[in-house]
Amino acid sequence: MRKSLLLLMLLLLALPMRSQTAIGRWRDCLDYSLVTHVAVTPDRAYAAAKGGLFYYDLDDNTLNTLSKSTGLHDVGIADMAYDPQSGYLVVGYENANVDLIHKDRIYNISDIKRSDILGDKNIYHIRFHDGKAYLATGFGIVVVDLSRHEIKETYFLGTDGGYLQVYDIAFVGDSIYAATHDGLRRAAAAEPYLGISDRWVPDTRLHDTKLTVLAEYSGQLFLAGYTYDPDRYTVYRLTDTGYDAVLEGTVRTSGLTPSLHVGGGHLAITLSGCVSILEGQEYCEYVWGELAANDAVLDDQGRLWVGHSWGGMVVVTSDGDRAFQPSGPASGDNVFQLVPTAKGMMLCPGGHTTTYANTYLESNVFTTDGRNWKGLDRGDFFRNTYDAVDAAVNPTNPDEVAVALWGSGVAITHGGVVDTLFNETNTNGALQPYIIGNYSTLLTSAVEYDRSGNLWVLNSHQPYALARLDRSGNWSHFSTAAMAAVPEVDKLVCDSVTGYKWYCGRSNVIYVHDGEGRMAKVNPNRGSRLNTESVNAIVQDRDGHIWIGTNKGIKVIYDAYRVFQNGGRGEEAPVNCSNIVITNGEFFEYLMAYENITSIAVDGANRKWVGTASGGLYLLSSNGMEQLLNFTTANSPIFSDKIVTIGIQPASGEVYVGTDKGLQVYRHTATYADAEPQSEVYAFPNPVRPGYEGPIAIKGFTRDALVRITDAGGHTVFSTQAYGGQAVWNGRTASGQLVASGVYYVFASDANGENRSVAKILIVR
Repeated sequence: MRKSLLLLMLLLLALPMRSQTAIGRWRDCLDYSLVTHVAVTPDRAYAAAKGGLFYYDLDDNTLNTLSKSTGLHDVGIADMAYDPQSGYLVVGYENANVDLIHKDRIYNISDIKRSDILGDKNIYHIRFHDGKAYLATGFGIVVVDLSRHEIKETYFLGTDGGYLQVYDIAFVGDSIYAATHDGLRRAAAAEPYLGISDRWVPDTRLHDTKLTVLAEYSGQLFLAGYTYDPDRYTVYRLTDTGYDAVLEGTVRTSGLTPSLHVGGGHLAITLSGCVSILEGQEYCEYVWGELAANDAVLDDQGRLWVGHSWGGMVVVTSDGDRAFQPSGPASGDNVFQLVPTAKGMMLCPGGHTTTYANTYLESNVFTTDGRNWKGLDRGDFFRNTYDAVDAAVNPTNPDEVAVALWGSGVAITHGGVVDTLFNETNTNGALQPYIIGNYSTLLTSAVEYDRSGNLWVLNSHQPYALARLDRSGNWSHFSTAAMAAVPEVDKLVCDSVTGYKWYCGRSNVIYVHDGEGRMAKVNPNRGSRLNTESVNAIVQDRDGHIWIGTNKGIKVIYDAYRVFQNGGRGEEAPVNCSNIVITNGEFFEYLMAYENITSIAVDGANRKWVGTASGGLYLLSSNGMEQLLNFTTANSPIFSDKIVTIGIQPASGEVYVGTDKGLQVYRHTATYADAEPQSEVYAFPNPVRPGYEGPIAIKGFTRDALVRITDAGGHTVFSTQAYGGQAVWNGRTASGQLVASGVYYVFASDANGENRSVAKILIVR
């Protein structure tokens, strides 16, 4: 079973899942491997995954995704269920937001999310009755009128109408049952005052089992939940005289029963490691095993759809099994560091706590070419290692990637295969562990290759914080104790102008080393009008300036060349960390002074993309004086206002945004460009088909080229200048009118009229 799943998953990953993202649009890069809920409609099989929602179309055999970027209203799916009577698929989120999906239209109900209810608002289960959805929530039961797309009633079952966690609901005969934190409760379904808690009668006959799942099947109530005795039953059936055990308490069936799901005339019982089927009143003798199942349902064709813990959505038939999983990084929602490559992006899902302890996330690095994702071939070298926190590509050998593992050293990969792990045992003393008492750990925190292919490594909490692996394979390290005895450092920049190494950690100081013997430290408050307490981000822009993200906005070092003018022996450098002063009407203020900056990235037009701890994503002009964009959860599909890291893909200009709820991509107007144009200049979309009036991106020019677009007769219809290596045309003339059908020619050159390039665009109206 496992081998066939793996093979099918590899085949699926090889299929292209997405085309290029249009300018001004978002797309998601989510983990679809862990599926928690499944639902089958007449024409689709839906899967709610850790990252988002996807479905397999039973009519055209395609795999499709739904997310916040494509119409859903939130992230973090708590439950999902389909109502055959109304045709509605209901999606409930962990923050109590609700989406109703009907005939490809999505209706949002955000009342619970926006309410002032305190405490647990999670949606545990969704059940249906008489055209209404009943939401079992952390405070009670919410009834949703599906036809009117609105909340009809709310029932508070706690003492004196207080809050009480309700885990599941079931309608059996003329009764409604609720599995609560206080045990099972029952009321008459026709009771007009179910909002009065006294109408709900407690049933204490299963007082030693925490009931979390209910289901009505063949007119009877089935119950399941937690039990802490491995010899006890876990699935029960309500009878006239009490409760009968449905499944015996074996190692396979004891413990948590995550779901009871009725479909195809049967009850699917999802257990730890398998799925069992109940047919009518008889327990089916066969069990599908080797399924790391979270949810399962049979359809009318007898196919079993399973939400798998690592294999996506699996369908099991008499002919075998198939796995369905859109391509995505198998990293959950963990995005610690993004590292651009020539044609894609690398994601490091590791991390460490604020006290620099491991988070113990499985070590891996996931790479995309813009369409599909793949992880490393980890081999034996990654055994018992955790937390990949940084990666770097060797510019002299792009097949080689170095990975910093917090706690374990530096891994070297070739072609996606881990073939070397460097640590304190094989680096000639260059890498030394942090030791306190009997505890020892190697805190390698950042890696960066210089232009010659030498690898530079930060070794945090060490007096030799900077180490080097040269092109010949020799290790060495540099004493940095003159600047700090044991600095906490985890951010590294190799200066593209001077070759100096700039690095920092969470303290309010920046260290600089020339890679030989000179060193100095930079005070972020020197030359600043606004004192800060911590440095969170550091990056060099295309003019060679050093941009610093702090807990109180942004500062810039314009005179980095002066860093060693005081001698270079570890003293404070004479350089200034300047605030950018901007005008706000009649007032002056410091750039983003009220934002805690978490990440800065520079695009092809030297503009700055800035991530914040709570204010979302910003785009600033190249000099920082103008705010061009600010994406938040209130005005965009972005997952969260907490930005962890940003990476910009140089060829496409796509902005990869790592939030605390997962990874997204936004496509804007700038790409990186060389001094000379690329061999191929192309536009997309091309051809421009009838009905399309969006932006047309043209890329491959010389840097910041002057662009002129003409019709077939040579008449200029539009002129602009490229952002980096890309220009954008809206398909209109300079006066704003849509151009007619025909072939249009793109001519570009640099400011001196040299480095020319030509492209053609076909427009069909």
